[in-house]
Amino acid sequence: MLKINQYDIELLKNVNEQRAWEIFPVFLEHNPEVCTCSSCILDIMAITLNSLPPCYQTNEHNVNAARNKVSDEEIYRKMKEASIVVKQRPRHNR
Repeated sequence: MLKINQYDIELLKNVNEQRAWEIFPVFLEHNPEVCTCSSCILDIMAITLNSLPPCYQTNEHNVNAARNKVSDEEIYRKMKEASIVVKQRPRHNR
């Protein structure tokens, strides 16, 4: 049985998640109609990330390897699709 220090788990990162959070401000800038309450933002990101293949890496984050699998444009497109879903069925309290 393998033993791993529970703190080592923090070294495992989904690079596509990191990339999506970096693209998100640009997405919001170009889509001012998107609700920016925390519920809508998190729902958009959850839907986006669930539609992207994960790209987990440890220590060194090779973003270029992730870009070979999924482009920034694809992430942006998935965000747009997710924002439409969230707009149709928002969970915020407004």
